[in-house]
Amino acid sequence: MGQETHRPEWGNISQIVSALCALALTILAIYGFLFSKTSQAFVSYLQSELALRNIRITSLEQTEKDLQRSIAESQVSLSSLTEQKVRLEGQIADLEMAQQAYAKQVQELGAQLVGTTFSLVREKVLVSKATLLSELDVLGLKIQTDWYDKGVPAQTVRPWQSYLKTLQKKMADLGEADRAMGKTVLDKFVQQCGSLNSVVIEVPAMRVTSSESLSAYDYNIDRHPVGIRAKAIANQIRKAEDDMQACFKSLSQ
Repeated sequence: MGQETHRPEWGNISQIVSALCALALTILAIYGFLFSKTSQAFVSYLQSELALRNIRITSLEQTEKDLQRSIAESQVSLSSLTEQKVRLEGQIADLEMAQQAYAKQVQELGAQLVGTTFSLVREKVLVSKATLLSELDVLGLKIQTDWYDKGVPAQTVRPWQSYLKTLQKKMADLGEADRAMGKTVLDKFVQQCGSLNSVVIEVPAMRVTSSESLSAYDYNIDRHPVGIRAKAIANQIRKAEDDMQACFKSLSQ
């Protein structure tokens, strides 16, 4: 048998032709779309939208740069404010230290002023007291002189009470501006010198009449035993007063 000849199937050919026709129509449609006025308008719209979006992107990028620059400037400003704060805090600390130093100086000056006023009032009292004989001075003189002929009565002498009485009188004689400090001085005297309150001197009755012969003492009354005793007692009174006077002079604020 002879070789069999293959003939194309018409159904396949028709499919191919249909595909080619569809491709051609698609190409024509794309061509028509691209080159028609509607397509050109659509392309222009897309281009304008793209340009607008690019402008917005550029604006956003510029805004971002502005924000970054503003942040950087704010950070610099914040750093500057932090430095100013640290500097101001240092100045405040220095001012507080200076204020404390000034307050201490004022306190020291006040204490010095009080101490100076205290010393001044104390010296005023001493000067005033030195101008007149005290009760103890008068008593010592009377004991040392009255034993002969006039006589000295027996008595108990408490130098502290007599000296304190004299001080109180001198304080009362101070000017009004010094009286408050005078009271302080008197209180300090009682506090710091109060131990002298225990001194008590017993004075016996002593009398030698003027009719008694002093020939045994070469007519010198100071050699008489009663005179010697009277002088010793007067010296005890003076010593007690001197001790209180020395204590008063050494009073401290």
